[in-house]
Formats: sequence, structure tokens, C-alpha cells
Amino acid sequence: MKPIQVNEELIGGCEFFATGEYGEELVDLFKFDQRRVLLGEGAAYHLGDECTRLKARRVFLVRDPAVAEFETTIRWTLEREGAELVGVYDEVVPNPTVASVDRFAARIAETDCDAVVALGGGSTMDTVKVGLAVATEGGSAADYFGFDQFAASPRWPLIAMPTTAGTGAEASRVAVVVAEEGKQAVYSDHIQPRVAIVDPLLTSDLPPVLTAITGLDALGHALECTASKKSGAVGDAVAREALRSGMPHIAAAVEGGRKNPEARYEMSRCSLLAGMLLSPINTGAAHALGYGIEKISHALGKPVPHGTAVALVLPGVIRHNAPVSGDKYYYAAGVAGLDLGGGSREAGVELMAEWIDTFRRRYTPFGSLTAAGLGEEEIPRMVEIGMGVRRLLDPNPVEVTAEDAAAIYRQVLQ
Repeated sequence: MKPIQVNEELIGGCEFFATGEYGEELVDLFKFDQRRVLLGEGAAYHLGDECTRLKARRVFLVRDPAVAEFETTIRWTLEREGAELVGVYDEVVPNPTVASVDRFAARIAETDCDAVVALGGGSTMDTVKVGLAVATEGGSAADYFGFDQFAASPRWPLIAMPTTAGTGAEASRVAVVVAEEGKQAVYSDHIQPRVAIVDPLLTSDLPPVLTAITGLDALGHALECTASKKSGAVGDAVAREALRSGMPHIAAAVEGGRKNPEARYEMSRCSLLAGMLLSPINTGAAHALGYGIEKISHALGKPVPHGTAVALVLPGVIRHNAPVSGDKYYYAAGVAGLDLGGGSREAGVELMAEWIDTFRRRYTPFGSLTAAGLGEEEIPRMVEIGMGVRRLLDPNPVEVTAEDAAAIYRQVLQ
């Protein structure tokens, strides 16, 4: 078993950081002076220690309804350090809405506690991240869409413990809430968890299809962050580390479950590193166009999960970005173990695009737009939605026009 890694130790072994030259830049980029990020098997048992460090004696737990079995572990590790679990909230809904976040905010506002633990997937994390801030400042989650709308940090420090390996929400300043007009993003340093405890053992029972869908999300984060105009040398090095962990291990994590703890560990590391990049860098065109798929499929009553929505268009975006970011995708193809055979950069890019497409078709029910219940007639509206997400399109390394977007969707129609 590997030792628990904290903050800068997460990129131990990465040659780029071996000299220590970029240490200060790394700390500044990920604000390690303001938070703690723990990774490793058994990290969950350090929850009590982290609460002690935060001087939190009364702890409130928010958990996904599907992970009730972990509540005993949470309670035990808290009591071992003299802390008390004073309440549990399990009314988190998938793809949290304004109403569901506001319900949680009302509940926590009347709770006597010193810290909050969020245990679950991205929906749990986003509910708590935004809900705590709303409970502190008042109003509704709908009042805070966009960038830096919260004036101060919540009254309660947040400890995030993911049970999936994909969203990276435990380590980012980003949350997504569903409003009447569709998914809306909230960006704020004040919603970034004070502590992230990433224990791969918490993901061991994740079903294969969810392992694939969330894993594709993590790879999408890493691939888009490495290609982004906003990615500098340090961000790119971390994104490559995420790809080095994720690309060779995602299939084994899907197929092996508990039988392959190494793959689970590496996917948790991939998700965490890529998630940390969402705050200083963020994603690009695949996530923007993925929103079009998510919104239209939701309206039709056949919602496509976020990870697969991104993965549907990611191969087309990779091909579109190749003239500028081909070396980034060539690297990803290499760490995926694909046979580059000394071929051209263009050939390596195509191998990478095909790999994503093949993996999605093999391990998820969303092989194509048609398989997801979307046809040619939906493309104009999806283009309109995707082209409206300028916060993600503008940092994309190659400009995406409406005609480009339509062509990317059509690549995956069948």
C-alpha cells in the first residue's frame, strides 16, 4: 500500500518537479497554503485527524443516498478523535437543482456544527459547496451563477470525500447547478473545499458503467486542460501526470473492480489531479458542446450523463484542435499504450481520438448521438447551446465556429 500523499506529494515522482524549481509556483497555482488534499488507500481514516486540525468537534455529514454503508466508518473515525457526528443529510439529488441546493442550505443554516463532510459523487459535492455559501450569505443558489459572486467563505469548513473518480469536484472552485434554463456554473474560491480526502477504497464498489462514465469525465478534464490556452508549464505537467495515471488504467478499473486496487488508485489520482486543474485552467470545447447534448437530452427525457456527453464530442474536438495541440494528444496516445510505431504526429492524434470513441462505445450505452436518442434535427439547437458557453470556448486552443460545432456533432451521429 502506498503512503498517504498530501498536497505537493501528489506529484512525487514527476520528473518535471524533481529539481524543486517549480515548487512555489505549484503551491500558488493550487493554493496549497490554504487547503489540504490527501490521497491514498485508507485516507478516509484520517478524517478525524483533519477535523482536529480544523478544531471541529461537531461534524455534520452530507452523503449520497447510495453510500449509506460508509456512514459507520465516518462515525468511527470521528469518535476516535473525540469528535461527534451531529447529523446526516441524505436528500442529495443527481444533477442538483436550485431548489435542492436551497433545501440543503436551509437545513445547514439551522444546524449547530463546526464542519461539514460531503461524501459522494459530483452531485453531492456541488450541492454542499454551493449550499454552504448560500446558507452563509442568504438568498438562493440562483443568485450566485457566474464568477466570484460570494463575498466570503462559508461559516463551516468543508471536507470533501469522493466516492467516484471523475468529477474532481472535491478539489475545485467550480460547481454546477441546474436552473430552468439548464446547467449553470458557479465559480468561486470560497466554495473550494478546505480539505479533500481521496480514498480509492471508497470507489471500489462503483459499478462498471459508472466507473467508465466518471473516468471519461476525468480524462476529458485532463485532455482539455493540457490543450487549453490558459495552461502554462506547471499546469501542463500536472495534466500529463493525470493522463499518465488515467489512460493506462481506466479499462482495468472498469473491468476489475475490487480485483484491481492499483487501477482504482490510479483513476482516483487522475481524477484528483485533473480536478485541481479546473480552478486555474478549466476545460474547453468538448465540455461546451457536451452541455448541448446534456440539455437537449434532458429536455427529451433521456438524459445523457456528463462524462459521456463530453466523450461523445471529445474525439471531434481532438481532431479540430490537432493543428495546435497535436503534441499533447500524441503524448496521451503514448501513455495509453497505443502503438505509435514512429508514425507522424497526425497519426498519433487520430489514434487518440479513435481510442476515446472506441472506449465510450464499448463501456457505456452512449455509443453515438443516435444511440442516445438524439438525431440530425437536434444538432442546430445543440450548436446554439454549445456556442453560448464562451467561458469554455474562448480558452480552447483553436477557434470553434458554429459550422465546426455542427461538424463535430455529425462525426458521432451514428
